[in-house]
Amino acid sequence: MRGQIFVIGIGPGRLENMTVKAVEVIKSCDVIAGYKVYVEQVKDLLEDKKVISKGMGKEIDRCEMAIEEAVKGKTVGIVCSGDGGLYGMAGLLIELVHIKQLENELDVEVVSGVTAAISCGALLGAPIVEDFCTISLSDYMTPYEKILKRIELASKGDFVIALYNSRSSKRTDYLDEALSIIKKERDDNIPVGIIRMAYREEQEIVRTDLAHINTKEVDMFCTIIIGNKQTKWINEFMVTSRGYNI
Repeated sequence: MRGQIFVIGIGPGRLENMTVKAVEVIKSCDVIAGYKVYVEQVKDLLEDKKVISKGMGKEIDRCEMAIEEAVKGKTVGIVCSGDGGLYGMAGLLIELVHIKQLENELDVEVVSGVTAAISCGALLGAPIVEDFCTISLSDYMTPYEKILKRIELASKGDFVIALYNSRSSKRTDYLDEALSIIKKERDDNIPVGIIRMAYREEQEIVRTDLAHINTKEVDMFCTIIIGNKQTKWINEFMVTSRGYNI
């Protein structure tokens, strides 16, 4: 049989927030691979499937092992938080399949998922109604200088900004530096929403503004959405006006 690999975005991680196709594809797989936290989030769908679970930083190993299973004729699913094409495994897998010259032996399909900017935006209301950008503050794969430059340009362009991987124990000052750049272009009263552990029992939502972000309370489980000059709070809703004549 011809092997197949799906890269599956599982959204925030709870089954009700996944796409119907993502659930169906996971059920159809013989093997599931992924970061151990993401595998745990879909454990109710795994039944008697073979599971390849690795820790953070083992992305190449997971893809290599998934490819090995697929070459045997297995249907393999690589699960990713949010969307597999955004800070996920889709690009890496496709590159490895190409390097190994396995395009004629394996089918690869990317199954989209709901990324944190969209899922967290829904919890806040409607902060993203026009052009926006996502920027990860992790310099694990991207030079820090490039990250800061992207923040500067996004701020100058008045994009709504969704910050991923906002703060970790090893990157305690990155968020403060990012905010200092954004504040050069935006007023202190620009709305900011901080969502921690979105759609999980521990979920927390902080509604604030640029002047009052407590960066010490932010960790890797947080997504931060920073409004642009058209963003405002309407009661508990964070809303960016698109420009309708109302």
